[in-house]
Order: sequence, then structure tokens, then C-alpha cells
Amino acid sequence: MDFDKVANRFNDVAEEYDSQRRMFIPCYDDFYGTSVSFLSRILPKPQTILDLGAGTGLLSRYFYEKYPNARYTLVDIADQMLDIARKRFAGAENFTFAACDYTRDLPEQSFDLIGSALSIHHLEDAARESLYRNAYEKLNPGECFINLDQFIPSSALMNAPFTEFWHDYIDNSEITPEARSAQRKRSELDRENSIDETKRILSDCGYKSVECVYSYFKFGVVIAVK
Repeated sequence: MDFDKVANRFNDVAEEYDSQRRMFIPCYDDFYGTSVSFLSRILPKPQTILDLGAGTGLLSRYFYEKYPNARYTLVDIADQMLDIARKRFAGAENFTFAACDYTRDLPEQSFDLIGSALSIHHLEDAARESLYRNAYEKLNPGECFINLDQFIPSSALMNAPFTEFWHDYIDNSEITPEARSAQRKRSELDRENSIDETKRILSDCGYKSVECVYSYFKFGVVIAVK
């Protein structure tokens, strides 16, 4: 994975990233809102939260609505994306930010909740598996890992129709040609795997419970409890 290329492509769209999310995610409200709302039933009061590939802090915004008193650590390779997160949470003393490669440099402390949204699908298989294992080691016993991400279907037969459905949705949104072109370039960095494969890897890491709690074509949410 070329981390400099990833950082550059996401830094280029940092200012517009949030406003474009609904144009790219046909299930936006369920994907973020409903998933985090369900998570709060499993994990009512985490004290420490790590957001991997946090970008502009969009996922942490949903976490913050449920867990305003937790301490947050947001990491991302694209520092200009984190600048938006810093502005989003300006004045909140329970947030720290780090521009780093989270496949190598996880914070030293342990966490009650580790989450990621639309980031891990950029990783090659070996890096993805290594990250899942490292996240497991950083979680406190009984706590949760949640991944909201982009996946390929388990059936190769469905891959092209899933992708076509998604692209049609984007093309019929209010997206500008420039934004659509930028999104296609970012998609060249995608290294998706399936939800079934993700569940297998997480189970192999030692999580006692792994479930897909939401799925809509290419978008899915997996929660693992240590």
C-alpha cells in the first residue's frame, strides 16, 4: 500500500469530504447513526475511544453523541483531514489527534472502544490482518471493536451488480464531475474483502463474539467483542 498516495488523495478532498458523504453512501443514516445507536446497547459507557483512519472525525461525531464524556484519540495518515476533525471538536478537552500510519503506530494505551469507518478497506490483506490483531491487543477485556466499511460480496457473481448499483447511485446524486472523478481515483486504492472473511479473521484473533450488525450492498458494519 502506498501510504503517501493515500494521504495525498484524501488531503486533496479534506474540505469537501463530509458534504459529499451522502452522495457516496446510499444508506448514510443507517450506516452511521443506527449502527452507533445499536453499539451503545452493547457498550453503554466506554471511557476511552480510538478512531482509526478518523479523517474528518465523522465517525467520532456519532460516537460523541452517545459518549460525550469519553476520552478520544483520533488517528489518520492524512493530516489535513485531521485538521477538519480538530475544527469539529475545537474546545473539547477530551480529544487528542495524531497523524500516523495506524498499521504500525497504534497508541500505547488500551481502549474500551476501537472503531473505524471507510478506512480499513484500503489495506492489503496482510496489513488488514495485522491491524485486527493489534486492535485486539489494545482492547480491554469485554470491550468492542467496530468497523463500518466497504466490502465485496462473498459471491463473485454479485460483485459487478453491487458495484454497478453503487455507481448508479453516485451518478444520480448531486455530485459534481470533479468530485466524481476524484472519487474514482480514490477507488483505485480500494482493497476490499468480504464481510464473511472479515468475521473469520476477527474470530481467529480471539474475539468471543463477532457479528455483522448491518449490511446494505457494498456497505456493512461488523462488531467484535473481546
